[in-house]
This record gives sequence, C-alpha cells and structure tokens, in this order.
Amino acid sequence: MPTRRSTILGLLGMAATLPVSGAIAQAGTAPVKIRVASVISSAWLPLWVAKDKSLFLEKGLDVEVMTVQNLSTTIGALGRQLDISGATAIDIVKAAAGGLDVVGVCGNTLETAANRQMRLIAGKQSGITSIGQLTGKTIGTPSINGVVHVATLLALKRGGVDPKSVRFIEMMFPNMVDQLKAQRVDAVEEVEPFVSALIKAGHVDLGDPMLRVGDPVTLTSWMANGTWARANPDAVARYVAALDEARAYIAAHEVEAREILAKWTRLPKDVIESIVLPTYSTTLTATHISAWIEAMRETGQLSAELNASNLVLK
Repeated sequence: MPTRRSTILGLLGMAATLPVSGAIAQAGTAPVKIRVASVISSAWLPLWVAKDKSLFLEKGLDVEVMTVQNLSTTIGALGRQLDISGATAIDIVKAAAGGLDVVGVCGNTLETAANRQMRLIAGKQSGITSIGQLTGKTIGTPSINGVVHVATLLALKRGGVDPKSVRFIEMMFPNMVDQLKAQRVDAVEEVEPFVSALIKAGHVDLGDPMLRVGDPVTLTSWMANGTWARANPDAVARYVAALDEARAYIAAHEVEAREILAKWTRLPKDVIESIVLPTYSTTLTATHISAWIEAMRETGQLSAELNASNLVLK
C-alpha cells in the first residue's frame, strides 16, 4: 500500500506537468480556495511570484494571501481562518510541544555558508570582536525565543558565554541600525539587507549563529493544521509545485522577480536592488526539524519529548 508521502510525491509530479486547463479540471469546476499568511520579507518572494504570475491558478488553486506582523500568531488560526502559513521550525516545534496538531508541509528558505542571511553584529564602538566577549552585554533581538534568537543562544553557549548573563531587548530589524549606532545595545541579531548596511558602516561581524544549528539549516518553511493537511494532500501537492515553479522563475528572471518583491514590500528601488535573495527550497524533512529540536533542547528552550518525523507531512 502506498504511503501518504509517496502519494503526495506522485501528486507533485502530476501537478507540475499538467497544463492549465488540466490542472483546474482536476481540482473541479472552480479553483480550490486556500488561505495563506506570510510576513513582509524577501523570504516569501516565491509566494508572491506564484500569486502574481498565476502559477497557483495554473495548478487549480485560488490562493488568498494575507499579511501578518508575526507568524507565530497564525498557529491558532490554522484549520479555521487560515489553511497554510509561513513559519519557522521553531514555530512548528513549539506548537507540537503545546499539544497542537501542526505540521510542516514544505520548506521555504535555507541558511547556508554560501548564502548567509543572518549575522550577530557588534557595534563598532563597543570594542567587541568575538562572541566570547558578550558576557554581561545587551543584545537586540527581533523576538525572544524566535528562530534567530535560539540560534544566538546556541552560538553564545558554544562560544563560552552563559546566555543568562546577557540582556536581550526586543526590537524590529529596521530599528536595530539606529539602536546600535546610538550604543543603546552592544550587539544585534540582524538579517539582510540590514546586515550589509551595518558592515559597510564599520560595525563588527561576529558570525552567523544559524550555522551553529546546521549547514544548510532550514530558516523558514510552511505549516498547516495537521488534520487539514492530511485531508487535502492534492491541494498541498499543487501548492508546493507552484512554489517550485516560482523558485525556478526567480532564478531565471531575477529582474522581474525583484519588481514583484518591490510591489509586495514597498521598499525603495535601491534597497530592492541591494537585497541578497535567500536560498529558496521547498524541501523539508524530519532531519531539518530535528536540528532545531536539538538546538532548543541544548539552550533550555524545550523539555517536551518530540518525534521530528511526526512534525512533517508524510
């Protein structure tokens, strides 16, 4: 008997090869409605490309895109107001630890040594040149216990710094530039395009904490209510197939893709042109989730016993 995973893989292949009319016919007389949430970030460019280039419609899907401020707030809406949401592995693990039926349906972006999106940056006037000097210091973070923060905690611990000795202050990524310049914090957990601007201004690159978790390591992904995902493998397969086509479009048409990025983010043209696009990948396995489970356990952020294979749609 074929497994659900083999069924989905088969559907992915079928969805990727069906013509427009065939895909819609397979979905019924009208496209299947899917409600999706994401935040404003270059990480979610494949979603916007698939929407604007009608790749979802070609797969028989009518995708409604909603923008939220924080992806962790969408978990309670899955299976109700939302069908699929952007996520990090931390969101999926925390939901499972809290007893919620949430699964990762596919990957979105990877952090790699060849394409680093995150850095721990120290102020140029702080005198800090290594992670080991952060004991007793203040660090700006986008979210306490978020994916970027957990990676920093792991880097601190493995760098010989007790994370409890460090003071963390939550702030938005764009605000970190001014906070570091004003010396209100000693270092920040920053991402592109702000990383490049800070380094250009002379601030100190302390490395990429994400790579302490793995290389490559899953940075963002897509999640859904487990019951909904298992009941709708065809819709999930078509969604992933459209994202894969969007990823190929971005690689082949970067100028046009950046125009779509500008439309959705409303960032200035010079900023759009300077952004180093992430490494996009829809691959998501239990191994990817397991790396974050171990990172959370090592940093004291997780005590529940979890099986990573149960957190990825099979």
